[in-house]
Amino acid sequence: PTVSMTLCDQIKWACCTIKGLKSIKKVFTFVVGTCFITLGVLLLVLNPVGLLVNFVAFIRVMWNIFFGVLMLLLQFGKTEWLLIRFGFLGHWAGRAFFFFFCGSNILLVDPDGGSCPPDIAWLCFFSWAIGGMAMSLPADIPGALHSASVL
Repeated sequence: PTVSMTLCDQIKWACCTIKGLKSIKKVFTFVVGTCFITLGVLLLVLNPVGLLVNFVAFIRVMWNIFFGVLMLLLQFGKTEWLLIRFGFLGHWAGRAFFFFFCGSNILLVDPDGGSCPPDIAWLCFFSWAIGGMAMSLPADIPGALHSASVL
């Protein structure tokens, strides 16, 4: 978008062009990845005894931190390292299912096994939105596959 565009034109550009949708996806991914890491670290710091007692919750928190790091690596262009170790992230479907899984997994953050607090549920929505965008937008990772290149 250019500086002279009106707010309406900027929204139209962001929501109605491939380049705009990719930029929205990058922002969503950065926010979601950062939140996954922050939420995991806060749970480790604020509830270490509860996580040690509930070992499954501890493992889930560690995985969420790791998934957040993977999301940030996708955004900072560390794709060669990622594609060697996590080949499924090189394909549009793999990335989409990764974000769908992470969004579903964040719903289970409560160490007591209860439902996700409403103030964290938005993170699930954004993760699912990124998954949907990954399924519908062309690949933005060099060397990654998209549905058109598979056929």
